[in-house]
Amino acid sequence: MNHLKHLFVCIILFCLSNTLAYADFSGKVVKVIDGDTVDILTFTKQKIRVRLLDIDAPERSQAYGNASRKHLALLIAGKNVFVKENKKDIYKRALGTIFLNKVNINAKMVEDGYAWAYRYHNTANNKAMVKLEEIAKQNKKGLWKDKHPIAPWNYRHNKQ
Repeated sequence: MNHLKHLFVCIILFCLSNTLAYADFSGKVVKVIDGDTVDILTFTKQKIRVRLLDIDAPERSQAYGNASRKHLALLIAGKNVFVKENKKDIYKRALGTIFLNKVNINAKMVEDGYAWAYRYHNTANNKAMVKLEEIAKQNKKGLWKDKHPIAPWNYRHNKQ
């Protein structure tokens, strides 16, 4: 009987920890790392690094990398935002969608031409982001002013 009780407690703790691991949260953007990564200080004074879900911005050492970081900073640096967390990535960063006054900042970065729709093995899961990318490209916004922009995943691959 004691083993069943112990097992039951372990299951409850596991479920609670799993629920808390991917919780939506609000906080202030205290640092913009690059065009798709920020640090947020929650109202409980916890610093959380957030990687913007479904987008891939140019690397800092890449063309438009600094412009992408500056654009994200212009949008949200020092502001209180809401993060809808999806999961953690391999670096333990929260993967999420950032909202400022109900505006999807992830989508705004792609729409304004400062990030690509994220692709894994050349496939994008978020078709709405692909559509925003196509429109930004047609309108030559942001990095699409460049005649031959290099996708961040290709840039990273070529640097290795």
